Amino acid sequence: MNWQRKRVMVTGGAGFIGSHLSESLIELGADLRIIDLPKRESRLKGTSLEDVAFSGIDVSDVGALKSTGFKPEYLFHLAAFAIPQECEIDRELAYKRNVQGTFNALDFAKRNDVEKVIFPSSAQLYGIYPKYLPIDENHPVDTANSFYNYTKKLGEENCTFFWEKQALPVLFFRLFNSFGERQAKNYFIPSVIIQALNGKKVEIWSDKPTRDFTYVKDTVNALIKGAESKYSPGPINIGYGKEIKIGDLARQIATSLDSELINKDIPVTGSMRMLCDNTRAAQLLNWKPETTFEQGLERTINWYRENKHLYLNPNLS
Repeated sequence: MNWQRKRVMVTGGAGFIGSHLSESLIELGADLRIIDLPKRESRLKGTSLEDVAFSGIDVSDVGALKSTGFKPEYLFHLAAFAIPQECEIDRELAYKRNVQGTFNALDFAKRNDVEKVIFPSSAQLYGIYPKYLPIDENHPVDTANSFYNYTKKLGEENCTFFWEKQALPVLFFRLFNSFGERQAKNYFIPSVIIQALNGKKVEIWSDKPTRDFTYVKDTVNALIKGAESKYSPGPINIGYGKEIKIGDLARQIATSLDSELINKDIPVTGSMRMLCDNTRAAQLLNWKPETTFEQGLERTINWYRENKHLYLNPNLS
């Protein structure tokens, strides 16, 4: 598909995955509009997105997207209250952003005859203790163990409703753990790197859980391929397909940065094991990760090493 001059809107476009997605779309020649909270525009300063059209609005406000005057042909809806622990603290805001905001984006898309909507949901829906590994899209979901999961599932159901009842082309993904440059410091890989670079001992709660990490550029590639596809409504898993033990990963980072690792052996929240079956993504989207975990980790460490001043900025989230 040729993205040249295609009108594209990315909500949450100043965020971690959203900014990488926006960069890729600009490189493809899209006419891009970034939507995010007003205070987050500062995150784009000094990047290739600094001069891209930006609308500082809250998508959970009804009618906010219409007020931009921009009529996209494609809409990537990434705006979300994305940190599970914070969703538990402020459930009202989490519901407003993750459920009402998703409904608003889909309704806006339908009213503007958008050709495709892309919505990233979360593989955390598969629960704390998966019933089998690797996890495919038929695995049961569990919305009871966190409010974040509850809101993401409702977001998926909004997508299904608009596809089945409103004939809106939409595709939702279930993302396993993405990582890379510019990720917020309260996620696992950045938190370990930052501790080590600050000359501190690296502390982790537990070395027992496992995760399936996908480099952010590969995640973005999947989202774009999803927009180009005719498939609706989802889900499609996006993950590397490799199970990595958290303790081994932390030890690898600590060793590479000459830091000591301390395992506090505290019970953790979230899934104990994660391993993605990405067969459906390969079959339907011809997608597979192109960056090895080791390559992605090296790029990520180097970026944080070169940009230590940025993660001292409270706006990097």
